[in-house]
Amino acid sequence: MPTSAPSQSYPARLELETSLSRMAAQVESQLAGAIGAFERRDIPTAEKIIAADERIDAFDHAIENKVMELLLHGPLPEEALREVMTIGKIAGELERVGDLAKNVAKRTLVVSMEAPARPTSGVARMGRASLRQISDILTAYSARNLNAAKAVWVGDDELDELYNSVFEEILVAMMRDPAKVNACTHLVFTAKNFERVGDHATNIAEALHFLLTGSRIMESRPKGDKTSTITVSPPKAGTV
Repeated sequence: MPTSAPSQSYPARLELETSLSRMAAQVESQLAGAIGAFERRDIPTAEKIIAADERIDAFDHAIENKVMELLLHGPLPEEALREVMTIGKIAGELERVGDLAKNVAKRTLVVSMEAPARPTSGVARMGRASLRQISDILTAYSARNLNAAKAVWVGDDELDELYNSVFEEILVAMMRDPAKVNACTHLVFTAKNFERVGDHATNIAEALHFLLTGSRIMESRPKGDKTSTITVSPPKAGTV
């Protein structure tokens, strides 16, 4: 291995870290903005969130290209290789979170034109919980904190439990008031978007674990999403 390879890789890795940090800040801002627009039924902000997703895609493409450049340049020490691969992995996860924020904003455009549905507050709670998951794992990554990453990984089960509750609440609302079916259908997809944000946070936690230990988390990921089996009974006559 040429002796110049490791020294040449460090400036490039610093550039990667800087790009990832800027991308992470943008994604966190996008998700927070999408949640706020959803809660306030703020159509102009939702439209800005949708348009701004292109910046996240640009970050992802730039990081992907830099990772490929480093890998093709020559062999890297094991630690540097893990770091480069982890940055590429995390960028991909963040890009998907950006897409989910955009999807929430798109749903907001529709939901905001419908009469408010009662489950909206529960979906908003899910959004704030998913934002905490992303914020916590990005902080853990910056600090290279393995314990904090594991806490995010384990905490995904709590977001799944909240999703189960919100999903059931939406089903009941649709049964009680058929006029709310359109809005509630979009709420189901919005809640699912927030649940998926939590999944990407756990993926980043797993990537950080690999970066710091060189091994994968061997435990089965906690998964509490039971919406595929949830059913609710139609309301009794006179209770609608």
